[in-house]
Amino acid sequence: MSRKVRIGIIGCGAIAERLHVPEYAASPDAELVAFCDALKGRAQAVASTFAPDAQIFTDYKDLLKKADVEGVSVCLPNHLHGPVTIAALKVGCNVLVEKPMATSVAEARRMLDAADKAGKLLAVNQSQRLFPAHVKAKEVMDSGIMGKVLHVTAMFGHAGPEYWSPSGKWFFNKKEARFGAMADLGVHKADLVRYLTGKEVGSIGAFYERLEKKRASVEDNFVAALKFTDGTVGTLAASWTVKGAEANYTILYCTNGTLSVCAYPGRPLVANLVNPECEIDFDVPPPPDNDNGGWGLDIGGRFCRAIKGEEAPYCSGFEGMKSLEVILAAERSALTGRTIKINH
Repeated sequence: MSRKVRIGIIGCGAIAERLHVPEYAASPDAELVAFCDALKGRAQAVASTFAPDAQIFTDYKDLLKKADVEGVSVCLPNHLHGPVTIAALKVGCNVLVEKPMATSVAEARRMLDAADKAGKLLAVNQSQRLFPAHVKAKEVMDSGIMGKVLHVTAMFGHAGPEYWSPSGKWFFNKKEARFGAMADLGVHKADLVRYLTGKEVGSIGAFYERLEKKRASVEDNFVAALKFTDGTVGTLAASWTVKGAEANYTILYCTNGTLSVCAYPGRPLVANLVNPECEIDFDVPPPPDNDNGGWGLDIGGRFCRAIKGEEAPYCSGFEGMKSLEVILAAERSALTGRTIKINH
């Protein structure tokens, strides 16, 4: 029987309750032993559903000091990702941190340095890499049937975090969130286009605006034009004002056709090829059922197996930093009105 990795949860808000905790609970590789939240009742409520014998803390420092954990998920407001991750690494704990991994490149580098010094794993939950349509799209792109990527467009939008996490007021506060839709949603697509194409963004021009969330101190809409280091071009957009139907698609325009990912309702992955001329609807299985809830992505099991050295992390700290760099460059462009180059 596989050894279980002892896991602690730091931050018991919506992303922990709906994704991290149920997926650890469903994994034979994980054992949930500690929960921490500034609101003790929230930590107790999540623990009571998934691990009633777990220890409860209201200060992450106490969890790191007193709980016998090998790994933690850091599911806190963005401005706490860096300091809490570094504290956990310094005491010899492996970390899976929510996206965006940090609020600056300098902070992300400090996190990577802390992981290297401790000899521990730092992973970032860029979860879109694990969605079944994206896993299959990666296989298709790697197969070479699409040819060379020439142009990419990616969009992620919904009506706003208040509908997904009603208690998450921090999303709208710049001091806590640092970014709005640009990093909440845009960093997902920045990471995904890097992952699917294997290319790095070389320069970016962007705009953002607060159009509807008037009480927020962050943007609710963002759009950028990308130029990759090899000359490939693309667009990236994120929005908290998309109503009626979510936007969550990526389209890759290639020398041998177009690959549309989640662009057509009921058709998660469609290739339109020119040689041979045909249309292919790829079979994309749904995520496996998870009786505990969760999204069926096995993020908890994957993190635990990476800790044990049985597989590579699905998104390393370094990869998370490269995707964060895109968003930070976009912000600089929006603020200055200039195209910003990204050094690699």
